[in-house]
Amino acid sequence: MKYRDDEYGYDSRRRDMEGRRRVRPDAEMASQRRRNPAGSSRAASSGMRSTAGAGQSSGMRGTSGAYGSRGGADPYGTRRTAGGAAGTRSVSAGGARGMGASGTRSGAGARSTSAARNQTSGRRVGADPYDRSYQAGYYADNGGGRRRQDVSESAGRKGKKPLSQKAKKKRRIRRVLFAVEGVLLLVVLAGLFVISKWDMIQKATFGKKDVHVNELSENTIQSMEGYRTIAIFGADEEGSHSDVIMIANINNKTSEVTLTSVLRDTYWNVPNLSNGDEEKYAKANNAYHTGGDLGALNALNKNLDLNITEYVTVNWYAVSQVVDLLGGMEIDVPESMMGEINGYITNTQAEAKSWAPDGPGKGQKGTTQIDGPGLQTLDGLQTVAYCRIRHGNGGDDGRTQRQREVVNQILEKAKKEDIGTLLNICEVIFPEIRTNLTLADVLGLAPNIGSYKIVNQFPFPYHQVDALVGSSGSVKVPLGLADDVAQLHRDLFGDENYEPSETVRQISNKIEKLSGYSAEDRTN
Repeated sequence: MKYRDDEYGYDSRRRDMEGRRRVRPDAEMASQRRRNPAGSSRAASSGMRSTAGAGQSSGMRGTSGAYGSRGGADPYGTRRTAGGAAGTRSVSAGGARGMGASGTRSGAGARSTSAARNQTSGRRVGADPYDRSYQAGYYADNGGGRRRQDVSESAGRKGKKPLSQKAKKKRRIRRVLFAVEGVLLLVVLAGLFVISKWDMIQKATFGKKDVHVNELSENTIQSMEGYRTIAIFGADEEGSHSDVIMIANINNKTSEVTLTSVLRDTYWNVPNLSNGDEEKYAKANNAYHTGGDLGALNALNKNLDLNITEYVTVNWYAVSQVVDLLGGMEIDVPESMMGEINGYITNTQAEAKSWAPDGPGKGQKGTTQIDGPGLQTLDGLQTVAYCRIRHGNGGDDGRTQRQREVVNQILEKAKKEDIGTLLNICEVIFPEIRTNLTLADVLGLAPNIGSYKIVNQFPFPYHQVDALVGSSGSVKVPLGLADDVAQLHRDLFGDENYEPSETVRQISNKIEKLSGYSAEDRTN
């Protein structure tokens, strides 16, 4: 009986097999090829369709007799041999009539060979040798660059295909982009909030060009470039005196901040803007009392050869509010302070009612007195009282040191707070602030708030003595103001070549004449 190739689709099967992607053969197939390099033995031992036993027992569509009958039409390259032909005839006879000794033996041999081979390889009888699904732990890697992964490694992934390194990288990039977009969105929302609340801030009544600046040398002006210097005034409950006079000097490159506290009782030149008296000498805080924010800025620039044109004035009520919103300040209260701090707490609580703006629940801040010394968390009013103490606890020097301590803690705590708390702080303190900073100035400073760090802080003057001078009463007399100003420029701007201006030299000489003290009276 003759068979046509087109009945069994041999041509199409051959084209299909040739069109498949090449896959890496498993170890079993490779070892069989090494043991049986000849094409004829491959047909006899590989369990393909060239053996009639495999063909008849597996129920496949054709027999190897058909392959052999074409004389070379076998798509697998199996050569027709005499043994193969005999096997075909005998198996055909045995399969068709159930008789023929040689056919029976040949068919049994094929079955027994196939069974033994299937026990070894685990492949079912008649299975496609290119089918890798039967072998656990193996899959074809068409990419050539991905690692081979055992099935057991991905068993817990519910059938998900492992991601390649490129896909993982793309996923990480997407996550980073989402995080950046989230941060940018928060920054934009915070900026919009600040803009919406900006009108609550009290604006200065003068411009930056109205601030007095001495005639400075070119070298001094150049040394100040790259720094942003802002004056900070802490007003009392009446807003007429500045018990806090600070200079915040910011290095724009490193975000390092130096805090300088000017002792409020420092005796120097205080221009009186109310009557135009430029030769008045009094305590430093008198400049704020007679000339407000502008008078205080003018005094700093004139006595210290600075060019400060920006300032912020905040009252004690705002400080107490900020401290409460940040959860209090950790302060180590010394035993020597116990006799004075509770009195200031009582006084500060009474004054808070006049500080607070009108509104439900505002101005009724309550607190308690401190039970004893030691490290403890102080609330807002207790912290304000701590900053106001000066008698018997270091005087004005000790007070400015405590003020800088609190400012440093506020900055460090604020950097760790979430955006919601910071916006709440802005809403509370904005009505208590007066400044000539513009909205653009504030938004320009805001992105670096997390990197600002106070690296140095000290009081000024460096050398001074308590003395009674004229109608000013007890004051801090600078011992050689010009020399101290030169040291200040070295500490703030790293200017080793600074030379005091003629204005500073004149003021220094006048202080010596009025007080009788000079640099020669320094003890260290």
